[in-house]
Amino acid sequence: MDNTISLEHETALPPESPTHEGVCLRGVTKTFPGVRALSEVDFDCAPGEVHALVGENGSGKSTLIKVASGVLTPDSGTVTIGGQRFTGGGVKRSRQLGLATAYQDTALIADLSVADNISLSLNAIGMRKPADLDATLARFDLPFKQTDLVSRLGPGARQLLEVARAMVTEPGVLMLDEPTAALDMRLAAHLEELVKRACDAGTAVVFVSHRLAEVRRLADRLTVIRDGVRQGTFSSKDWEVADIVELMVGAPTELEFPKRATPTSTDLRLEVRELRGHEFGPVSLQVRAGEIVGVAGAEGNGQRALLRGIIGIDRQGGTVAVNGRSLHRVTPGTALAAGISLQSGDRAAESIFAPVSVMDNATAQLGPEAGPAGTSLLGRRRPAFAKASRDLGIVSASPFQPISSLSGGNQQKTVLARPSLKNPKVLIVDEPTQGVDARARLDIYRVLSAAADDGIGVLINSSDSAELEGLCDRVYVMSRGSVVTELSQPTTESEIVHSFVSATDAAEARGATDTARGSRWRRLLERGIAHVSTPVLLLLITILAFYAQSRSEFFWTTFNLSNLLLLSLPLAFVALGQQFNMLSRLFDLSIGSVMSLTVVIVSMTLPDLSSGSVLTTALALAGVVIAVGGFNSLLIVVLKVPAIVATVASMGIVQGIAILLRPEPGGVIAPEFVAGVVHGLGYIPYAFIALVALTIGMEYWLYRRGRGLALRAVGYDGESAFRLGERVAWIQTGALMTCTLGAVIGGVFLAAQTGMGSNSVGAGYTLPCFAAVFLGGAVLTGGRGSFIGAMLGALFLATLDNVTPLLNIPDAWRQILYGLILLVAIAAYTSLARIRTKTR
Repeated sequence: MDNTISLEHETALPPESPTHEGVCLRGVTKTFPGVRALSEVDFDCAPGEVHALVGENGSGKSTLIKVASGVLTPDSGTVTIGGQRFTGGGVKRSRQLGLATAYQDTALIADLSVADNISLSLNAIGMRKPADLDATLARFDLPFKQTDLVSRLGPGARQLLEVARAMVTEPGVLMLDEPTAALDMRLAAHLEELVKRACDAGTAVVFVSHRLAEVRRLADRLTVIRDGVRQGTFSSKDWEVADIVELMVGAPTELEFPKRATPTSTDLRLEVRELRGHEFGPVSLQVRAGEIVGVAGAEGNGQRALLRGIIGIDRQGGTVAVNGRSLHRVTPGTALAAGISLQSGDRAAESIFAPVSVMDNATAQLGPEAGPAGTSLLGRRRPAFAKASRDLGIVSASPFQPISSLSGGNQQKTVLARPSLKNPKVLIVDEPTQGVDARARLDIYRVLSAAADDGIGVLINSSDSAELEGLCDRVYVMSRGSVVTELSQPTTESEIVHSFVSATDAAEARGATDTARGSRWRRLLERGIAHVSTPVLLLLITILAFYAQSRSEFFWTTFNLSNLLLLSLPLAFVALGQQFNMLSRLFDLSIGSVMSLTVVIVSMTLPDLSSGSVLTTALALAGVVIAVGGFNSLLIVVLKVPAIVATVASMGIVQGIAILLRPEPGGVIAPEFVAGVVHGLGYIPYAFIALVALTIGMEYWLYRRGRGLALRAVGYDGESAFRLGERVAWIQTGALMTCTLGAVIGGVFLAAQTGMGSNSVGAGYTLPCFAAVFLGGAVLTGGRGSFIGAMLGALFLATLDNVTPLLNIPDAWRQILYGLILLVAIAAYTSLARIRTKTR
């Protein structure tokens, strides 16, 4: 029985009939260890309807969204999407049934372009990118281009992209989780228009928001959930915000902002003069003792950049003074020491340490009070955390509970515990209540007001104009990175909104992105970093070749060049395989042992090229790929063993098997095979021609095909790729298997060079393999790299091997050169990454 009631009279209406379209959840229960997140919850949303889902942080809203989206599997209950029972298959199946979700923390891949993010979303469910993506995006009137990198978009623009990407698939059900949390009022109004347009097209829209005023404007029905239990579904649109909050928290709640006396102190806590930096300036402002000063403006007008510039991030000029004393060489560390505490608005990325306990997060800036001589004593931190928890109302099961398991409101209060324990002179908070519920908002407002009452100067940036109006004594309004007006004691929210809407709107002019002038060359720089290794390596190989020829005429002979290309084959194939791993944020240290085992097996099964010997060898080597690749996948992908531990273990096992099979060098590898490998066009072996063709094909696949895009996305951000429906575990398993296959193929060519079996012949390839892939642009953080670069890296190292004896360079120095080259490659990429970061 669906107990739908009127908010005004709370009288039961007749039970609703099951929906045959839209989304319908019945009796959904979901538990986690020690927590019952959902308890027999019923919820549905019909086509053309906006059904709001509201509740406190931690009430179960996000869990319900994730169950419907396929991210989580319910313990019991049913989910129906578009009239079809959703019984499994994860996110991909849910999306194929017509349900799309736009997440509050977004499932965007920051290092990919807007177009690539949309392509990734479509590819995950078997849809093709529209032929004219610009025309498709024009329907949403988005303030950015498809060529823009997501990392360059501001939070509001990213949120709009998240919603638009979900709507591109024209879903039957659209689930919006806090879609306006990061938006200013102008962009929020634009998003509301998109929601209305979707409803008019017959889409069922599930709307989750803590901004109850917009819930009143948009929603046709409203369901309240508290502690995992549905409190009721209300059909009247004559809702009062106070009544909704009372249902959310279970008791009457005072919604007014804290009462504060007008500050009278003239003491300057913070004075900023002519401050300028990336995206802002010059800006001058003042914050007096006991004041709460706001910063307002349309999204992308430099508000966040200004707050960061005050503590020295991307600051290019100007002065900052605390209590009348100017700060020299301003950095985040010196700013904190001087009494400035900045809490970032990007909570997940910059404010919390997700795997660390709530107590460690709250006391992270406790300093000497945590213990003498730089120590951190539990006996001192625990009482400090207990006090902060009482004062701020932090709810956690234990001080040692990971902060990632807390609700957004409790995470935010934990972050604010740091300045409350440190008692700074200036408190700067970016988006203090973004994504938190009504009761947590009031707790945070009390914290900020109490800080001001204690004489601290408080500076906040907020996209919620009502928040600025209710809290602030003064508001600076920004446009195009500069302060255009100052409002003293703003009396209405509309006054604040009108002040920055009437100003020149930089968000529209600059596409609501955090990007500086000259974005075209910056986009070229960003895209060029992935492929810069190719021309650099070609140049290095050319320089090395000409230098070798100047010292030895033997280098350019046909025999030597052919031998050089043959020597590069084992390393090139194993490097190509390793590049798959690196792209997916994995690596494999067992490749050298796999190459040795391959040589041993070939020496035992391929005495000639008869069909029986070839088939036996092929089957044995296929078994190696399946056994070693599968074993690594089991450890790393399924059991979540760190790659370094898993592959060191498999390296020892494989090496031991190779020793057992061939304790001493021996055996004969088919002479016809050894001789056949050298055949080619002129001095270029056919095998090397095949290698080049394969590498070019793999490069095309990586940057022009959907599965290559998925591989890079998993490396960049596996969680976001999973939320889009990509089978992350299968992609990583495929990468590990491909790496083993590359090592086996490399081992086959190594066997052709040795002509006999040896259990240690592949050991020397592990370091050069990593040197080759790093030279090819790979990074341990995944997503970046080039197959052509990896092949050229292998060719460069093979050339180095070839010329060292010609130049009478000892083998020891060759190994030293490998290490130095590896360091240079990493340093070069790091420098380019810093340049890329500075252009953002």
